[in-house]
Order: sequence, then structure tokens, then C-alpha cells
Amino acid sequence: MRVRRLAPAALLLLTPVLAACGDDEPDATDTPTDASSATEDSTPTEVPSTPTSAPTPPPTTAAAGLPGACDVVTADDLAEAYGMSFGAPEVGGDDHTEGGLAWTSDDCSFEAEGLAEVTVKLTGPEDFTKGAFGCPQPRDDDGVVDPADDIAGATGGWWKVSNPPDFEGELRACTATVLLQIDLDYEDGVEYEGDPLNQSVGLAEKILAAVKG
Repeated sequence: MRVRRLAPAALLLLTPVLAACGDDEPDATDTPTDASSATEDSTPTEVPSTPTSAPTPPPTTAAAGLPGACDVVTADDLAEAYGMSFGAPEVGGDDHTEGGLAWTSDDCSFEAEGLAEVTVKLTGPEDFTKGAFGCPQPRDDDGVVDPADDIAGATGGWWKVSNPPDFEGELRACTATVLLQIDLDYEDGVEYEGDPLNQSVGLAEKILAAVKG
């Protein structure tokens, strides 16, 4: 059997066909799409939540008490009331027991050297350690006690004067929440000027107004 040879022209016609078939293969330089990368890119970014702070408790108000005695009276106040020059105040306190009652006062003392000493005492309901808060009458075994009802800003009061020859005055001016006591003690042999009761009442009215303010 004879084998038929292809002519050179036929070989030339086959070459373009083979080249065309080679174009169907994937380009080695193409970068394949990464499915996992596309999935990650499509995932929304999680925004961190803002932590909720604990609620702030409402402010509390402490129970209102009386100011200190030295916070409501000065040496100038005493000089105006009694016409004497007083030195610096001295803070103190005192325990009182009268008529079955007991209480503690906050004190502020002033001295006019060689003339007199004045002590202002403040007491509130919470300072009574025995019995109910009120306006107790001073003892009259060592002096004379009279009502003092004409004190502006007070619901009542008392005025006590010691027995002669020395002079000691004690004024109590009371409200529903304050027991104010002013002790006036002149040095032996000193002749005071003016009316100690009226002077002490004027001072008490000024202090009561300061306590309320």
C-alpha cells in the first residue's frame, strides 16, 4: 500500500490551526481570584460598642446643723454692743444640767482685758442629751430671773442677774431650733455703762439673724 505524502502547502495550512488551539489554554501570568479573600473583604467591620457607665447616684444632703458660735459673732459685734474693745475669740464648749435636762453648747468667748468677759453659747435640738429641747429657765438660787419676751426673732427667753455686789448677766434667747445664751461677766469693781439687758438683747438679735442666714 502506498503512503500518501502531504504536500508542503498542506503543512503550512495546519500551522495556524494549531496556534489557534494554543490560545484556548489559560495564561500562566493571570492571577486566579482568591475566593477566601473576597469573602473576608465583604465581611463588615465590627464597631466596638461603647461601654455603658454605671449610673451616678444622686447627691445626698447632710442634715443641716447649727454653725459654730465663733462663725456668727465677732469682736467687733461685741464692741458695738457693749462699748468695749475685745480681743480674739476663743473656741470652747460647755455641759449644762438644769431641771432634769442636760445639753452641750458650742461656745465662743471674748475678753475685754480688765473690764469684762462675754461668752456666746449655741445649742441645737441634737445637743440635748437628756430631756426634750426647749428654753429652760435658769436657776434662781443665786440671782434674779425674769422673762425676756421682747427679743426680735426669738419665741421667748430669760434674763438672769447675779446677786450683788458683783455683776453677772445671763441672757437666753430661744427659737424652735436654737437655744442662744449670752454670758456677761464684769470684773470685780468695774462700773459698767449703759443697760446690760438691752445691750445683750441687741447682740442676741444680731446673732439669731446670722444663724438663720
